[in-house]
Amino acid sequence: MYEAHFGLKRSPFKITPDTSLFYDGGKRGDILGGLVYAVHRGEGIVKVVGEVGSGKTMLCRMLQLKLPNTVEIIYIANPSVSAQDILFVIAHELGLSIDKNASKHEVMHMLQDYLLQRHMEDKQVVLFVEEAQSMPLDTLEEIRLLSNLETDQHKLLQIILFGQPELDENLAQQSIRQLRERITHNFNLSPLTHDEIHRYLNFRMREVGYTGPELVDVSLAKKVEQYSGGLLRRINIIADKILLSAFAESTHNLTSKHVVAAVNDSSFGQDVKKPTNNIWWVLLFVVIAAIIGIYATQHLWKPVILGVSMVTGDEKVKTEKTLTENFSQSVEAKVEQEVPVTVTKAEANLQTDLFETTTGQILQADTQTEPEVVIAEEKTELPDEAQQSNISDSAPVNEVVEIKQEIVAILVNPDLTEGDNRWLNGRLKQSREWLSKANRDAVSIQVMMRKASAVEQLVAYLRNDWPLDLRQTYLYVVKTDTQSIFRVFYGEFDSLAKGKRELERLPESVKVNAPYLQSVYRMRKVLL
Repeated sequence: MYEAHFGLKRSPFKITPDTSLFYDGGKRGDILGGLVYAVHRGEGIVKVVGEVGSGKTMLCRMLQLKLPNTVEIIYIANPSVSAQDILFVIAHELGLSIDKNASKHEVMHMLQDYLLQRHMEDKQVVLFVEEAQSMPLDTLEEIRLLSNLETDQHKLLQIILFGQPELDENLAQQSIRQLRERITHNFNLSPLTHDEIHRYLNFRMREVGYTGPELVDVSLAKKVEQYSGGLLRRINIIADKILLSAFAESTHNLTSKHVVAAVNDSSFGQDVKKPTNNIWWVLLFVVIAAIIGIYATQHLWKPVILGVSMVTGDEKVKTEKTLTENFSQSVEAKVEQEVPVTVTKAEANLQTDLFETTTGQILQADTQTEPEVVIAEEKTELPDEAQQSNISDSAPVNEVVEIKQEIVAILVNPDLTEGDNRWLNGRLKQSREWLSKANRDAVSIQVMMRKASAVEQLVAYLRNDWPLDLRQTYLYVVKTDTQSIFRVFYGEFDSLAKGKRELERLPESVKVNAPYLQSVYRMRKVLL
């Protein structure tokens, strides 16, 4: 309908895969190259995971085009096949003549003979499984058995699984661990960023014949990313309706109102929250919170004002200083309560009472005290000895040096070996360096908290039995009124959605600590 208006030869944004419009940005081209390489290697099982509408089918079609004629492809689009039937389905796709009364054992032998014949002809056979997250686990295990068919040097059948993130959850189950161990290549299709969306939309317009000035600018691409989440299918739906809306107005100037109109006309539009409507609620909440804060602390700031007129000379200076310090400490304590990353009584009691060791024992921690985070003052007076020498790894036990709101732990714990002490201080230093450079808009997962009295068990757990990637595990120590508390974080995720997905994937041994998401920005405010 709008093609002639924009000078297009055909529609650029159909949701059905069109390999002539394949966009290799957003790492799609790199993943395609990796898949071609994996097939040529001819080893193991390959897995491709991406959200609904992220472009898995397009990638599957492109891979078929990129592979040479010596590669024979078996394509299973409907994965809802039982373990008893999967061998018959594969044999049917290969064109084998199977008697209806043949046993599974007989079909397996026929498949093996066929695959050996193809290998002797210097050909490969590759099985593509789409929507693999819906395939029963028993069927996946049956496919795994097919991967055992091999010669002394080569696999007779290679398998590529295309699926949604639920596929990873299925493969994480203990009953399917043998299949998981056979996966040699893992690829993940991430959503497009607004810069990639900007290039993608203009690329497709040019590919179908548009010759005018660039229609989509960066600001419009940001708007599309906001509503699409960077998923290709949603991007195509929105873009198609944007062009239709502009055509209805007889304009070539695409604006944000066309994006909003496209989203409102889409099936997923009702799920999208309009941030412009929420800004006023946020501002109103901030104003109300400020008024409540002023009212709640009036007994502190009123005496400051009255004290100025009631005291003179040295007495006036002393009184003002005392009142100001009290006011500062009270406000800091209140701010601490409002920042989600502070150590609350509930968090400390929940997470310090539980410490799961590899033998399944639970170590009880002392929870009689009520920890309360102390934010370092802007400038801390150090003892004369500290001023005369640099702070080093030989500082006293559990000493906390607080400078410019940075909580720095220098620990020499008698319960730890010299090597454990070096390892612990190295992790603390590396963690502070990461937090100082991390993306302020990212999130991390607080996976547990432990009292300093449990440092020996904590270090042993992290060094020997920690189930997560230690390179992405960050360790901090926060001093309270009565003790020090270790806080352990995991990962850096550039969106809340990614953080939530990773939180759900954590092992059960970590989930027992009630992990939750933390803002990197707020972590910096408290920990740095």
